[in-house]
Amino acid sequence: MNDNPPRRGRPRDPSIDRAIVDACVELLEEVGRHRLSREQIARRAGVSLPAVNRRYADVDEILEAIASTPMHQEPLPEAATLREHLIAGFTRAARTLAAQPLRRSAAELLAAAAGNERIDAALAASLREVREPALRLVAAGIERGQLRPDCDGDLVLDLLNGALYYRLLWQDRRLTEAEVEPLVDGVLAGFALRPPGG
Repeated sequence: MNDNPPRRGRPRDPSIDRAIVDACVELLEEVGRHRLSREQIARRAGVSLPAVNRRYADVDEILEAIASTPMHQEPLPEAATLREHLIAGFTRAARTLAAQPLRRSAAELLAAAAGNERIDAALAASLREVREPALRLVAAGIERGQLRPDCDGDLVLDLLNGALYYRLLWQDRRLTEAEVEPLVDGVLAGFALRPPGG
C-alpha cells in the first residue's frame, strides 16, 4: 500500500494562458483559421508546444478560450448612469479597435462559433456578461422615469454595437472616440421618457 498522497500538478500560469490567447488572435488576423496550428501559436506566444498541448486539445479549444476571454484588459469605471456606462464602454472599445487590427480575427471567431456549439456557447456567455451591467442600468432608468417603460435594453445595445461592428466587419472602418458620445446620446434620445405633450 502506498501511503504517499498523489502529487498534484502545478497550478496553471494565467500569464501563459493569456499569451496563448493573444497569440492566437494575432495569427487569426494574419493567416486565418484554416492555416492556423498549435505550433504556430506556441512560437508566437513564446511558450513551448507541450505547454499549449497540456491546455488545449486542438485549435478549436483555443478559439473557445478566446471567446471566453474579455477583449479589453482595461476595467470599466463604476458608472452611476446608463449614459456614463455606455460612453465609457464604447470609448474603451473604440480605443481597443484603434490599437490593433481585429477585423479578420473577429470574423474568423464568428465563423468558428457558427460551426462549433462550444465556441458559440462560450461567446454567448461572454456577451451576456458584458451586457449585464448595461441591462441593469436600463432597468434602473425605467424605474426612475428616465427611460420609456417599453425601453428594450437589448435593442439599445444592439443599435450601439451595430455602429461599432458593422463598420469593422463590413467596411473595415473604426468607430472613433470622438463619435462615441454623439452616438450614445442619439440612441438614448429615442428611448427617453418625454412629458405628456413634450
